[in-house]
Amino acid sequence: MSTSLEQIEKTANLSKNNQLSLMIFQVHFSDAKHQEPPFYGMNVFKVREVLEGRAYPVSPMPDANHLVEGMISLRGVYLPVIDLPKWMGYPMTAEQREKSIIIVADFSRNFIGLRVAHIHGVEEKDWQDIKPASNYNLNAQSAQIVNHTYLENSDKLCYILDIEKLLIEAMPTMAKKVFSSAQEVDPTLVKVSEVMRKKTLLYAEDSRSIQQYMNQVFERLGIPVKGFDNGRLLLNYLASLDNVDDISMVFTDLEMPVASGHTVIKEMRAHPEWQKLPIIVHTSMTSDNNEREVLAMGADGFIGKVDTHLIVDTIEKLQQTHPRFKKA
Repeated sequence: MSTSLEQIEKTANLSKNNQLSLMIFQVHFSDAKHQEPPFYGMNVFKVREVLEGRAYPVSPMPDANHLVEGMISLRGVYLPVIDLPKWMGYPMTAEQREKSIIIVADFSRNFIGLRVAHIHGVEEKDWQDIKPASNYNLNAQSAQIVNHTYLENSDKLCYILDIEKLLIEAMPTMAKKVFSSAQEVDPTLVKVSEVMRKKTLLYAEDSRSIQQYMNQVFERLGIPVKGFDNGRLLLNYLASLDNVDDISMVFTDLEMPVASGHTVIKEMRAHPEWQKLPIIVHTSMTSDNNEREVLAMGADGFIGKVDTHLIVDTIEKLQQTHPRFKKA
């Protein structure tokens, strides 16, 4: 399940230019009326392999969530397979499963299989062409959709799913880890300076579930916080301020509509005043290459979703080492 050097280099270059490659797929097959199913997309960089469903029998998992079909064995490694059609309200028949595809994906170094009906292909997009779901009157699955775009040279919509929300719902142990770790932060054991307590921390994150988690962590620490659904909204907010004296630091996801985290870093580091703000990347794209890339661009920290201990540790270290906090 390794990523080729060519793919890594291509992905890095796309990210620098506020672009990404989307794998386009369909979750279910055509219905009796032969209506074309909706299209969905995910960042190719998260995809490790694409498997024929019939070639990988699923072994049951005791006490698993109803969205987890079971486990498959891939070269001796066991991976949970999540029933994406069921999550989207389109359960497959046994015959359809025989024709289905399993996408092996990596989220914060957690490898999972996602059951889908069909792979449409790969398309390169500008992040500015990825629009927040709130910009469009979506269907009943709107809570599961975080962004949308259009297929190349087409008026057909392509929805981008909130995979973090799916993982939290399908794997309750992960949800427990996420939210209990936020609630268990003990502010009496964390060194939060007066500078951090008086200034506002900004973050850009398009997943509602992760927004909820981040708000809990920072509020437990007594750090004022303001969140944005994408990188451009955060950058616009900075531009609206007379100065950034009341901002402590910035957390940013990498994958976001309109402006990616790479764009946030690039524009902040090019701005004469914003460049003095610490930037921490908080992402599910946790490859070593991504970490090297964002640190080389000027980020001050790199944290995989979701690691409460590392968030706290990074804040403590930056307070000790970053010029922003020398007054404390």
